Amino acid sequence: MNKKNDKVLTFWNERASLNDQAGSQDMLAKKIEINAISKYISNGMHVCEFGCGNGLTAIELIKKNDIKLDCYDFSPNMIDEAKSLAEGSGVLNKINFYVADVREETELNSQYDLIFTERMLINLGDWELQEKAMHYLSKYLKPTGRIVFCEASKQGLSEINKMREALELEKISQPWHNHYLDDDKMKGIGSNLSLVKVDQFSSTYYFLSRVINAYFAKKDGTSPDYNSPINQLALKLPSFGECSQGKIWVMEKIKS
Repeated sequence: MNKKNDKVLTFWNERASLNDQAGSQDMLAKKIEINAISKYISNGMHVCEFGCGNGLTAIELIKKNDIKLDCYDFSPNMIDEAKSLAEGSGVLNKINFYVADVREETELNSQYDLIFTERMLINLGDWELQEKAMHYLSKYLKPTGRIVFCEASKQGLSEINKMREALELEKISQPWHNHYLDDDKMKGIGSNLSLVKVDQFSSTYYFLSRVINAYFAKKDGTSPDYNSPINQLALKLPSFGECSQGKIWVMEKIKS
């Protein structure tokens, strides 16, 4: 593990105690992500979440679905917090939590109907590590299973910044610990995986929150509010456009 990755692990260990905001301060974006991931889950599935953080998504999914759920994260502090939150929600007996680092290719416990990540791959330092992680996870997929990568898109952020530039708003940069996925490289993932769908589920939200809401906040001389009425409109509207910073790439194993 290199120094940068040590720094990333320290960052997430320190955020583990932040409860709902451990993974993100934008709770509307988090809600939209959970709703988007839920569309790919059906009762009876054996599901794996790799990069579960403090377990917020896992807890919501297990409340709504009759599934078996195994969750992994490289941060011991996050796993401890996930167990505590799951116990407080009365679902600890329904979720298995494990400390595991995707870069170390830890042996997982089973073969899964569905494997998903939620902003886990973007914490890896470059495309080579991301691609390696995706192929590693695919080894634990049942022949008829799917992988759902819910991650941040480099091109989606670029579209947001084009809109912001038109309104004379400052450019948004990736957080220091993130390396957003390249849509073009995801299309050519190759090897044992096939890309079957790209879901731009968050485009409406990011357009409203990072462009429209940001514009009016600047005009009023205030900071944008994540929970503003403008942002909340995205919960009622379908996703449209190309401003989807958060995207889902659905993949299947290539049949031999």
